[in-house]
Amino acid sequence: MNSYKIEELKEDDIFSENLLLDNEFLLLPAHCKIKASQLQMLKEWGFEELQSEGKIQQTIPPTVHVEEKSGGIMHMMPKPAVSIDTATEAVDLNDFLGSDSEPASTQKAAPQPAPAAETPKPVQIQQAQTKAKPAPEAAPAPSKLAATPYDSKSFEEAKKVYYEYTKFINETYTHYATNKTFDNEEIAKRVAALCTYIKNNRNNMLRIISMQEVADQNFLINHSMRSTIVAINIGLQLKMHEEKLVELGIACMLHEVGMIFLPPQLYMSDRQLSAPEKLMMNTHPIVSYNILKKANFSLNAQLAVLEHHERINGSGYPRHVSGDKISLYAKIIAVACSFEAITAPRSYKEERSTFEALVEMLRNSNRQYDGTIMKTLLYSISLYPIGVYVYLSNGKIAQVVDITPGSPRTPFVQVLGEEDKPPVQVDMSKLKIIRVLNKQEVADTLASLKKAGETN
Repeated sequence: MNSYKIEELKEDDIFSENLLLDNEFLLLPAHCKIKASQLQMLKEWGFEELQSEGKIQQTIPPTVHVEEKSGGIMHMMPKPAVSIDTATEAVDLNDFLGSDSEPASTQKAAPQPAPAAETPKPVQIQQAQTKAKPAPEAAPAPSKLAATPYDSKSFEEAKKVYYEYTKFINETYTHYATNKTFDNEEIAKRVAALCTYIKNNRNNMLRIISMQEVADQNFLINHSMRSTIVAINIGLQLKMHEEKLVELGIACMLHEVGMIFLPPQLYMSDRQLSAPEKLMMNTHPIVSYNILKKANFSLNAQLAVLEHHERINGSGYPRHVSGDKISLYAKIIAVACSFEAITAPRSYKEERSTFEALVEMLRNSNRQYDGTIMKTLLYSISLYPIGVYVYLSNGKIAQVVDITPGSPRTPFVQVLGEEDKPPVQVDMSKLKIIRVLNKQEVADTLASLKKAGETN
């Protein structure tokens, strides 16, 4: 293996063999020109040398054949995506809910008061890697339930909190881009406060991330924020200790920080990326890992950002590890990120509903996502997430306004046009959800209600 100092490399240098980072991670395939922007980014990331079995060439061979797999641990070309059944009218939940066809209703905990305004105490993050894989909480004994009342004032407050944290993430990313430093203690304090707020205001925060106006915000920052909310909800369902929950939140909030050194057109493009561009995109977990490592964040957080694109079946990147070789935090962030990505609009696709995202992931969970984490996601947000509109067996249309702990198929819904009545809980016999309304049906329904209101 030959070593090449980055400061001695020039734009358009071509290597006869694959060019690697740290003797492991593939940077460029053989016979591809290295760009000035790549050299500059490598210097900013703190790399001093690159490795290659080959030598620098002066010309590109007349025929360039790019193999699908390299000798390193990153693919030269991404593997074909696993085919996903996108039908969302039905999904078999037996693997996630057990053999009971009609799970018992569960006692709902009384809402906790909003967190106090004082600044949380600094959280000491442990360094030991989390190995445990706890199962979601068991359903409590049956009891009569009532939905948490919707309060417009608290919802507006939650929106304000949401936008304050997106601003904080943006400032954190921008500060690192310009100063190459983080305020680790401040980040820990803010994430600890966010964990507490989400715990006490779960419904409002889940409702917010389903809103279109939120999904349309700055891609990178909004993706980090929405993913963090989902990840923390999963952590709460797993009953993580506060320190671990904060550690997970920090990792998820910063997992895309390496993207700030990539051209935005790579992750916002609506065109097919070239092989070198895909390889450059696939380096962002490595960059994020190195950034958190140099900033002295915990080993758990470092591994989480490194492995958040790994998949249980080994089809992920950058190291193609599988199963239990992937850290717990990374498994959680992988699920949270995928859920957010499906529900958010991109320049190359339209967003899909939270229900469609969940069903798509449940159908694919045994191939890509950890089964325990998927089950936890299901129990933490329900099969019919807060905010979706549904068609009921009595012919009425309603919106999901609350979930039933321990029973993902029986949420509380508010019937449209009957807002003067309390929300009702659907069940598996008398009042069922027939299906979820699509985007156009929702728009038409809301437009009709608005017109009827104006007429009256």
